[in-house]
Amino acid sequence: MNRHPHPPGARRAATSSAPGSADGAVPEVFAAAVGGIAALRPRPGMEFEPLPAPRRLASYSHALSATVTGPAADGEEEELGSGRFVLLYEPDGHEEWQGSWRCVTLLQAEIEVEIAQDPLLPEVTWSWLSEALAELGCAALGGTVSRCASAGFGELEDQGVSTSVELRASWSPLPPEPEAGARWGTRPLWTPATAWSGLAAHVEAWSRCLATAVGLPPELAGVARLPRVGG
Repeated sequence: MNRHPHPPGARRAATSSAPGSADGAVPEVFAAAVGGIAALRPRPGMEFEPLPAPRRLASYSHALSATVTGPAADGEEEELGSGRFVLLYEPDGHEEWQGSWRCVTLLQAEIEVEIAQDPLLPEVTWSWLSEALAELGCAALGGTVSRCASAGFGELEDQGVSTSVELRASWSPLPPEPEAGARWGTRPLWTPATAWSGLAAHVEAWSRCLATAVGLPPELAGVARLPRVGG
């Protein structure tokens, strides 16, 4: 998953994702974070789409959806999984978050019945996320894993029985440790420079978890894709 360089207009790209202050201003660090996320190019078979951001969870927020599709038995494309990623920002910090930022996520993936019956499914599913986040700093990571089964009846009877796994998780992304600079308590603060790439990396890690959940093979190292033009 590639990003294009920090464009001059990234700050303007973020203004529709947050309530802003009374004068409509958006903090530069939040605008940089949204700009970095907008620059992400998902892997083939996965699409990102902006979502209306929740306005009551934090002073500033940004949301996107991810959908993974693949070929069905009849040759048509079918949805294999989907998810939602919400980035929350409180400039003055939030005690429960242990910082100013919070990632709130959901992903769902269709799985085979035999896999759904595996007693280790919750632990394995959680490991997909924890491993994806292992190289990134985060605090207060928590979530739930659920198995879901549905059966069609009446006019939907031909849909048969389907099973899926659902992962809900939230965590507080931590910035890289600088040699000096402003801090929140004992921790460093995000800057526009670190927010651009650092917070997008959390979206990227989450998208890898979704890809693993639907059974996509890992991307080959060193295979580059063209960045999205125009952010």
